[in-house]
Amino acid sequence: MDPANTPRPLSRRLAGWLAGSALTAPGRRLMEANLRDYHLPLSKWGKLAAGGWLILRDHADGKFPPTFEDQRKAYQGEIEYFASIPGAARERMIADHVVKPFWDAHWFGKYAADLARLLRVFEQLGVPADARLLELGCGCGWMAEFLAIKGYDVTGTTIAPDDVAIGEKRVAALVARGLPPRLRFRVAPMETVDECVGDAGPFDVVFVFEALHHAFDWRKSIHSAARALKPGGWLVLANEPNLVHTFVSYRVGRLTNTHEIGMSGPALRAEMTAAGLAEHRIFQPSLDNRITAHWLAARRPAR
Repeated sequence: MDPANTPRPLSRRLAGWLAGSALTAPGRRLMEANLRDYHLPLSKWGKLAAGGWLILRDHADGKFPPTFEDQRKAYQGEIEYFASIPGAARERMIADHVVKPFWDAHWFGKYAADLARLLRVFEQLGVPADARLLELGCGCGWMAEFLAIKGYDVTGTTIAPDDVAIGEKRVAALVARGLPPRLRFRVAPMETVDECVGDAGPFDVVFVFEALHHAFDWRKSIHSAARALKPGGWLVLANEPNLVHTFVSYRVGRLTNTHEIGMSGPALRAEMTAAGLAEHRIFQPSLDNRITAHWLAARRPAR
């Protein structure tokens, strides 16, 4: 049978009907406006309506749940992030990220709390105060900068040259303060990060904060991170979204042409084991509730 003439499954036909109905028309209109303006003010209900309509439409077309098969396209989406935001100039996006996390009270409070929690995790793992750290998916480098100020030696990696350029401004700011040169940034995909930073390692800690779910292949990324660790070093997965995130942030992923998937705790831990990492620590969630973000760590054996 010609695949083009194969009847769509019932769930997709129902999704198509709902996406075209008056019931979801408000969500459609919001999504169409959001596609023109990324910064369109949306209430929680507005985000739910717009995201729900988009999921219905894309499921009807066979695009949801999302699959990622083209590595080049996935990489390019991340590289071009600043230039692809609807209704926002690249220059504005770069300027916004130069000052991250000092956006407003809400965002600064959130990121400050996340940084404090990461520092507590390092303390609980016994990470030395002058440890050598590798951050995967560092973005504009705000967390790497704070950790360098704290006293760690930090290498931040990102796939986007624009991020590295912002990171270099942060390095210059530390130099201007007279602080030791213990911060650097590299262009490196997460899947091959150990090959790209071999001259700077091995590392006491490799960590990723809210970024592993953006990797083209998170499993390969975990294995590459494990190879970058020194014996006895820790891999820390911080604030990685759980499975519900696939639905909650699908709208954002489509707006920015990037990955926005949720991750299973058991699957993450199984892959860390497969990468040769042991002594797992689960900081959150203690039960796999499919909602709460993951804070996990695993250690490369000392011998």
